[in-house]
Amino acid sequence: MKLSSKKIVLSSGSSPLGKELLPMLLAEGALVVVGDSNPEEIPNHPNLQKYKIDPSKPDQMERLIESAIETLDKIDVFILNSEQISYAEDENDDWNKLKSLFHSNTLAPIRTVQRLTNLISVGLHIIVVSSDLTKGPTPGFGLYGSSKSALDYFWDSFRKQVGREFRFSRVIALEPKQSDPKRLAKSVLSSVVRPKKKRYEHFFQWGNRFFFKFFPFLDFFRSLAYSFRLKQEKKKKISSNELNPSTEN
Repeated sequence: MKLSSKKIVLSSGSSPLGKELLPMLLAEGALVVVGDSNPEEIPNHPNLQKYKIDPSKPDQMERLIESAIETLDKIDVFILNSEQISYAEDENDDWNKLKSLFHSNTLAPIRTVQRLTNLISVGLHIIVVSSDLTKGPTPGFGLYGSSKSALDYFWDSFRKQVGREFRFSRVIALEPKQSDPKRLAKSVLSSVVRPKKKRYEHFFQWGNRFFFKFFPFLDFFRSLAYSFRLKQEKKKKISSNELNPSTEN
């Protein structure tokens, strides 16, 4: 087995990706620790240890790391699979939601990477999973994109800062409505077995990157398409609210 006795930590194992990825890791003989807000939803397995944590809180991610080291003695691979997707909330003035979004998508992952590299001296492989939406300005995803872009900048800078002592891999998923958890899980598993700086969920994402790089004017049409989609979504929401019966006496 390629992953036999490999010691792996996975955050958010009950997510759609986690439900597909976890059985694949266990089937390959990996020893897995999962940190999840709903560990009771994850089936038991002899090679699996579950901890109840909130992946959006940096201190609880630290606790997951420390618990995993106690359980496994070491960590070979840490898979960061926890993020919040926020759509069409850019105009809302909700401080608590904004803090929650940046804690989940930026602060908790950054603190996790820092803690991991401080506790483990060499040989660690960190994999982060995120959406392809951050490749360019995307109407409707401003808050999500800004939180993930901050993580991307830290990720690229820190990876060069620490040199070759650690392996860093990024698996880039399609946007939520287009992403397929099983296909994405296979991409993550490939990154575990064959570490690579960047891996895409679907091959046509490479083509998109090529066209947007050499034909930048296409980004204008992309923005138009997302702006149109956002307007349609808002119209649907308004229509739905108008159709709902009033609860006032």
